[in-house]
Amino acid sequence: MILLARKLPLQAPPSVLKFIMRKMLFLLALIGLLTVTYYYFQDGDFRPKYQLSDNSYMEKVNIIQKKAGQTRIVVNAEKAIFETDTDVKLVTMTLYFPEKELTLIADAGYYNTKTKDVVVEGDIKANTKGYDIVTNKFRWDAAKSELISNDKVVIAGKGGKFYMEGDTLTAHGDKATLRKNVKAIFKGK
Repeated sequence: MILLARKLPLQAPPSVLKFIMRKMLFLLALIGLLTVTYYYFQDGDFRPKYQLSDNSYMEKVNIIQKKAGQTRIVVNAEKAIFETDTDVKLVTMTLYFPEKELTLIADAGYYNTKTKDVVVEGDIKANTKGYDIVTNKFRWDAAKSELISNDKVVIAGKGGKFYMEGDTLTAHGDKATLRKNVKAIFKGK
């Protein structure tokens, strides 16, 4: 009987088999996780990937641009229509510039997803610190944090006691510069 026991194959107890199976499953899961992680980070682009076709749109869009931790501009639009990979048409929009305390309202404009610039054309009305601003075209240059208009700009305020117009306006920080054919009217008491 002792000789017979030596020739029979030894069987592992069930607890050893469970241990080996758990180790193999753990290694397979780890290899799977590492593979997925490798392919996810391979191209270096961490933004979500999406496919947009002609006339793709979103409703109730909010865009917030920050620089050095400070909010530079907040863009709200009722509808955003993706016209190209970089150009998004914004409909019924409001722009708020916290640094300038400026609110700008327009029917439509364009947002460039690559440069982060905003171009607003049409009937534009803005308000800041008691002054009303009216023009037909504004452009927000995100790289310079500047608001620029090369169209006629009219600024009125302080209860109708102040009126100014010019052909170009550049606003950087809380200061604005009006140039070319500038006309200003101050009314007394």
